[in-house]
Amino acid sequence: MSDTSYCVPQWKQLSIAALAERNPAKVPERLAAARSAVLQQVEGTMSQSSSNQEILRNALVALGVLRQIVQRKVAQRETSQHEIVEDRKTGTC
Repeated sequence: MSDTSYCVPQWKQLSIAALAERNPAKVPERLAAARSAVLQQVEGTMSQSSSNQEILRNALVALGVLRQIVQRKVAQRETSQHEIVEDRKTGTC
């Protein structure tokens, strides 16, 4: 078997890294890099088969869902922190 059989496209590597990232602070950066790589691949593969285009569309959808999840978690964290601050101000904590 040759080494090329194990070759994973960069867009896929970056997408997997973004989806697997455990550090919330690093997720936005990884998402941006993966999304950029997928979009570059889309631009370079306009003439490829529809199955390849479908794979790339699915990758973009997955990255978009992850971005929404991260945005919600950030918003929830900010809301919780705001509530804690307000509780301390009012003495209910």
